[in-house]
Amino acid sequence: MKLLIGQILPYITVTLFTLGVLYRLGRWVGPRIVHNITLSPWPKTNTEVAIRVGSEAFLFRNLFRFDKALWVGAIMMHLALLNIIGGHVVGFGFLGEQFALIPGLGITPELSTEMSDMLGTVFGILLFVTLLYLLFRRLTIPHVKLVSKPSDNMWLIYLIVLVGVGNIMRLFHDFGVGYEQVRDYIVALALFQPVTHMELLSNGFFLTHYLLVQILLIVFPYSKLMHLFGMFAERWIVNRVYKDPAPGIPNIDVAAARKAGIGIPSDDAAEEGV
Repeated sequence: MKLLIGQILPYITVTLFTLGVLYRLGRWVGPRIVHNITLSPWPKTNTEVAIRVGSEAFLFRNLFRFDKALWVGAIMMHLALLNIIGGHVVGFGFLGEQFALIPGLGITPELSTEMSDMLGTVFGILLFVTLLYLLFRRLTIPHVKLVSKPSDNMWLIYLIVLVGVGNIMRLFHDFGVGYEQVRDYIVALALFQPVTHMELLSNGFFLTHYLLVQILLIVFPYSKLMHLFGMFAERWIVNRVYKDPAPGIPNIDVAAARKAGIGIPSDDAAEEGV
Protein backbone atom coordinates (compact mmCIF):
# COMPACT_ATOMS: atom_id res chain seq x y z
CA MET A 1 0.00 0.00 0.00
CA LYS A 2 2.85 2.38 0.75
CA LEU A 3 4.29 1.84 -2.71
CA LEU A 4 0.95 2.26 -4.46
CA ILE A 5 -0.50 5.19 -2.51
CA GLY A 6 2.71 6.98 -1.65
CA GLN A 7 4.97 6.39 -4.65
CA ILE A 8 3.03 5.38 -7.78
CA LEU A 9 -0.44 6.90 -7.49
CA PRO A 10 0.69 10.53 -6.99
CA TYR A 11 2.22 10.66 -10.48
CA ILE A 12 -0.88 9.07 -11.99
CA THR A 13 -3.08 11.53 -10.10
CA VAL A 14 -1.21 14.64 -11.26
CA THR A 15 -1.20 13.41 -14.86
CA LEU A 16 -4.90 12.52 -14.99
CA PHE A 17 -5.94 15.68 -13.17
CA THR A 18 -3.94 17.96 -15.46
CA LEU A 19 -4.98 16.26 -18.70
CA GLY A 20 -8.59 16.02 -17.55
CA VAL A 21 -8.85 19.71 -16.69
CA LEU A 22 -7.19 20.73 -19.97
CA TYR A 23 -9.54 18.43 -21.89
CA ARG A 24 -12.65 19.88 -20.27
CA LEU A 25 -11.46 23.45 -20.77
CA GLY A 26 -10.72 22.66 -24.41
CA ARG A 27 -14.23 21.28 -24.87
CA TRP A 28 -15.68 24.50 -23.49
CA VAL A 29 -13.47 26.81 -25.52
CA GLY A 30 -13.79 24.91 -28.80
CA PRO A 31 -17.47 25.36 -29.77
CA ARG A 32 -18.29 28.77 -31.13
CA ILE A 33 -21.02 30.89 -29.58
CA VAL A 34 -23.22 31.87 -32.53
CA HIS A 35 -25.50 34.30 -30.74
CA ASN A 36 -24.66 37.01 -28.24
CA ILE A 37 -26.29 35.84 -25.01
CA THR A 38 -25.14 38.63 -22.71
CA LEU A 39 -27.77 39.10 -20.03
CA SER A 40 -29.44 42.46 -19.49
CA PRO A 41 -28.55 44.83 -17.95
CA TRP A 42 -25.22 44.22 -19.64
CA PRO A 43 -21.95 45.88 -18.62
CA LYS A 44 -20.50 48.51 -20.91
CA THR A 45 -16.78 48.08 -20.14
CA ASN A 46 -14.42 45.22 -19.38
CA THR A 47 -13.90 46.70 -15.91
CA GLU A 48 -17.60 46.29 -15.19
CA VAL A 49 -17.38 42.73 -16.51
CA ALA A 50 -14.49 41.96 -14.13
CA ILE A 51 -16.39 43.44 -11.18
CA ARG A 52 -19.53 41.48 -11.97
CA VAL A 53 -17.71 38.18 -12.50
CA GLY A 54 -15.61 38.76 -9.37
CA SER A 55 -18.63 39.55 -7.22
CA GLU A 56 -20.27 36.34 -8.37
CA ALA A 57 -17.14 34.22 -8.02
CA PHE A 58 -16.10 35.41 -4.56
CA LEU A 59 -19.27 36.83 -3.01
CA PHE A 60 -21.96 34.64 -4.65
CA ARG A 61 -24.06 37.69 -5.50
CA ASN A 62 -26.94 35.86 -7.20
CA LEU A 63 -27.13 33.23 -4.48
CA PHE A 64 -27.41 35.97 -1.86
CA ARG A 65 -30.37 37.46 -3.71
CA PHE A 66 -32.35 34.23 -3.93
CA ASP A 67 -31.42 32.07 -0.91
CA LYS A 68 -29.65 33.76 1.97
CA ALA A 69 -29.59 30.64 4.16
CA LEU A 70 -27.80 28.69 1.45
CA TRP A 71 -25.55 31.69 0.79
CA VAL A 72 -24.31 31.66 4.39
CA GLY A 73 -23.47 27.96 4.26
CA ALA A 74 -21.91 28.12 0.80
CA ILE A 75 -19.71 31.15 1.40
CA MET A 76 -18.50 29.84 4.76
CA MET A 77 -17.73 26.46 3.22
CA HIS A 78 -15.79 27.95 0.32
CA LEU A 79 -13.98 30.37 2.63
CA ALA A 80 -12.86 27.50 4.84
CA LEU A 81 -11.87 25.39 1.83
CA LEU A 82 -9.83 28.24 0.34
CA ASN A 83 -7.97 28.76 3.60
CA ILE A 84 -7.32 25.05 4.04
CA ILE A 85 -5.88 24.65 0.54
CA GLY A 86 -3.79 27.79 0.96
CA GLY A 87 -2.75 26.69 4.43
CA HIS A 88 -1.57 23.32 3.14
CA VAL A 89 0.54 24.93 0.42
CA VAL A 90 1.99 27.74 2.53
CA GLY A 91 2.18 25.82 5.80
CA PHE A 92 4.08 22.87 4.42
CA GLY A 93 6.18 25.12 2.21
CA PHE A 94 7.32 27.34 5.10
CA LEU A 95 7.05 24.68 7.83
CA GLY A 96 4.34 26.70 9.59
CA GLU A 97 6.63 29.70 10.03
CA GLN A 98 5.04 31.87 7.33
CA PHE A 99 3.67 34.44 9.79
CA ALA A 100 7.16 35.04 11.18
CA LEU A 101 8.19 36.26 7.75
CA ILE A 102 5.75 39.19 7.85
CA PRO A 103 7.84 42.26 8.76
CA GLY A 104 6.88 44.48 11.65
CA LEU A 105 4.67 42.02 13.54
CA GLY A 106 7.35 40.54 15.75
CA ILE A 107 5.97 37.01 15.43
CA THR A 108 8.45 34.31 16.38
CA PRO A 109 8.72 31.07 14.39
CA GLU A 110 7.31 29.16 17.37
CA LEU A 111 4.29 31.46 17.61
CA SER A 112 3.81 31.26 13.85
CA THR A 113 3.69 27.47 14.02
CA GLU A 114 1.09 27.62 16.78
CA MET A 115 -0.98 30.12 14.77
CA SER A 116 -0.76 27.93 11.69
CA ASP A 117 -1.92 24.90 13.66
CA MET A 118 -4.77 26.84 15.24
CA LEU A 119 -6.02 28.29 11.94
CA GLY A 120 -5.83 24.90 10.26
CA THR A 121 -7.89 23.37 13.05
CA VAL A 122 -10.50 26.16 13.06
CA PHE A 123 -11.01 26.14 9.30
CA GLY A 124 -11.02 22.34 9.23
CA ILE A 125 -13.85 22.23 11.77
CA LEU A 126 -15.68 25.03 9.96
CA LEU A 127 -15.46 23.15 6.66
CA PHE A 128 -16.72 19.96 8.30
CA VAL A 129 -19.71 21.72 9.89
CA THR A 130 -20.70 23.58 6.72
CA LEU A 131 -20.54 20.38 4.67
CA LEU A 132 -22.85 18.73 7.20
CA TYR A 133 -25.18 21.73 6.90
CA LEU A 134 -25.30 21.50 3.10
CA LEU A 135 -25.98 17.76 3.29
CA PHE A 136 -28.72 18.38 5.86
CA ARG A 137 -30.40 20.84 3.48
CA ARG A 138 -30.35 18.35 0.63
CA LEU A 139 -31.88 15.62 2.79
CA THR A 140 -34.55 17.61 4.62
CA ILE A 141 -35.74 20.62 2.60
CA PRO A 142 -38.37 19.40 0.10
CA HIS A 143 -37.59 21.69 -2.84
CA VAL A 144 -33.84 21.15 -2.41
CA LYS A 145 -34.33 17.40 -2.09
CA LEU A 146 -36.38 17.43 -5.28
CA VAL A 147 -33.51 18.75 -7.42
CA SER A 148 -30.77 16.76 -5.67
CA LYS A 149 -29.25 13.73 -7.34
CA PRO A 150 -27.78 10.78 -5.44
CA SER A 151 -24.36 11.81 -6.72
CA ASP A 152 -24.75 15.22 -5.06
CA ASN A 153 -25.25 13.59 -1.67
CA MET A 154 -22.47 11.09 -2.29
CA TRP A 155 -20.01 13.88 -3.05
CA LEU A 156 -20.92 15.70 0.14
CA ILE A 157 -20.53 12.51 2.18
CA TYR A 158 -17.19 11.84 0.49
CA LEU A 159 -15.94 15.33 1.35
CA ILE A 160 -17.20 14.99 4.92
CA VAL A 161 -15.20 11.77 5.35
CA LEU A 162 -12.10 13.32 3.76
CA VAL A 163 -12.27 16.42 5.94
CA GLY A 164 -13.15 14.35 9.00
CA VAL A 165 -10.00 12.25 8.67
CA GLY A 166 -7.97 15.44 8.29
CA ASN A 167 -9.56 16.89 11.41
CA ILE A 168 -8.71 13.78 13.40
CA MET A 169 -5.08 14.26 12.42
CA ARG A 170 -5.30 17.89 13.58
CA LEU A 171 -7.12 17.31 16.85
CA PHE A 172 -5.20 14.21 17.94
CA HIS A 173 -1.49 14.79 17.57
CA ASP A 174 -0.67 11.10 17.87
CA PHE A 175 -2.37 10.60 14.51
CA GLY A 176 -0.90 13.68 12.82
CA VAL A 177 2.23 14.28 10.76
CA GLY A 178 4.82 17.05 11.02
CA TYR A 179 5.47 19.86 8.59
CA GLU A 180 9.00 18.63 7.89
CA GLN A 181 7.80 15.12 7.12
CA VAL A 182 5.33 16.31 4.49
CA ARG A 183 7.78 18.78 2.95
CA ASP A 184 10.51 16.16 2.66
CA TYR A 185 8.03 13.72 1.14
CA ILE A 186 6.84 16.21 -1.50
CA VAL A 187 10.41 17.18 -2.39
CA ALA A 188 11.36 13.53 -2.79
CA LEU A 189 8.38 12.93 -5.08
CA ALA A 190 9.26 15.99 -7.16
CA LEU A 191 12.81 14.67 -7.56
CA PHE A 192 11.55 11.15 -8.39
CA GLN A 193 13.24 9.67 -5.35
CA PRO A 194 11.99 6.63 -3.38
CA VAL A 195 9.70 7.53 -0.49
CA THR A 196 8.35 4.21 0.80
CA HIS A 197 10.81 4.24 3.70
CA MET A 198 9.44 7.52 5.09
CA GLU A 199 7.77 7.46 8.49
CA LEU A 200 4.63 9.37 7.50
CA LEU A 201 3.61 6.55 5.11
CA SER A 202 3.27 4.30 8.16
CA ASN A 203 0.51 6.58 9.47
CA GLY A 204 -2.82 4.98 8.60
CA PHE A 205 -4.75 8.23 8.93
CA PHE A 206 -2.35 10.04 6.63
CA LEU A 207 -2.54 7.27 4.03
CA THR A 208 -6.35 7.31 4.17
CA HIS A 209 -6.54 11.10 3.89
CA TYR A 210 -3.96 11.12 1.12
CA LEU A 211 -5.73 8.38 -0.85
CA LEU A 212 -9.08 10.19 -0.61
CA VAL A 213 -7.48 13.40 -1.88
CA GLN A 214 -5.90 11.61 -4.84
CA ILE A 215 -9.16 9.90 -5.82
CA LEU A 216 -10.88 13.29 -5.59
CA LEU A 217 -8.34 14.87 -7.94
CA ILE A 218 -8.57 12.01 -10.44
CA VAL A 219 -12.34 12.30 -10.85
CA PHE A 220 -12.40 16.09 -10.38
CA PRO A 221 -12.39 17.02 -14.10
CA TYR A 222 -15.44 14.85 -14.80
CA SER A 223 -17.54 15.88 -11.81
CA LYS A 224 -19.58 18.88 -10.72
CA LEU A 225 -16.51 20.09 -8.88
CA MET A 226 -15.33 21.46 -12.23
CA HIS A 227 -17.63 24.41 -11.54
CA LEU A 228 -14.47 25.90 -10.04
CA PHE A 229 -13.38 26.59 -13.63
CA GLY A 230 -16.70 26.44 -15.43
CA MET A 231 -18.22 29.20 -13.36
CA PHE A 232 -15.71 31.74 -14.67
CA ALA A 233 -16.35 30.70 -18.28
CA GLU A 234 -20.14 30.81 -17.90
CA ARG A 235 -20.11 34.15 -16.11
CA TRP A 236 -17.90 35.68 -18.78
CA ILE A 237 -20.25 34.49 -21.54
CA VAL A 238 -23.36 35.99 -19.96
CA ASN A 239 -21.71 39.16 -18.63
CA ARG A 240 -19.31 40.23 -21.38
CA VAL A 241 -19.63 43.62 -23.04
CA TYR A 242 -22.63 43.60 -25.37
CA LYS A 243 -22.02 44.25 -29.04
CA ASP A 244 -24.72 44.58 -31.66
CA PRO A 245 -24.57 41.57 -34.00
CA ALA A 246 -23.62 42.10 -37.61
CA PRO A 247 -26.49 41.95 -40.11
CA GLY A 248 -27.23 38.61 -41.72
CA ILE A 249 -26.71 35.12 -40.38
CA PRO A 250 -24.22 35.16 -37.45
CA ASN A 251 -20.79 33.70 -38.20
CA ILE A 252 -21.84 32.46 -41.65
CA ASP A 253 -20.01 33.35 -44.85
CA VAL A 254 -23.10 33.65 -47.04
CA ALA A 255 -21.19 33.81 -50.34
CA ALA A 256 -19.16 30.72 -49.52
CA ALA A 257 -22.25 28.86 -48.33
CA ARG A 258 -24.12 29.60 -51.55
CA LYS A 259 -21.13 28.54 -53.61
CA ALA A 260 -20.96 25.26 -51.71
CA GLY A 261 -24.72 24.76 -52.18
CA ILE A 262 -25.48 24.02 -48.55
CA GLY A 263 -29.00 25.38 -48.49
CA ILE A 264 -28.81 29.17 -48.58
CA PRO A 265 -30.78 30.31 -51.64
CA SER A 266 -29.49 32.96 -53.99
CA ASP A 267 -31.20 36.34 -54.17
CA ASP A 268 -32.87 35.44 -57.49
CA ALA A 269 -34.14 32.13 -56.18
CA ALA A 270 -35.47 33.80 -53.07
CA GLU A 271 -37.41 36.32 -55.17
CA GLU A 272 -38.92 33.51 -57.27
CA GLY A 273 -40.02 31.68 -54.14
CA VAL A 274 -37.69 28.74 -54.65
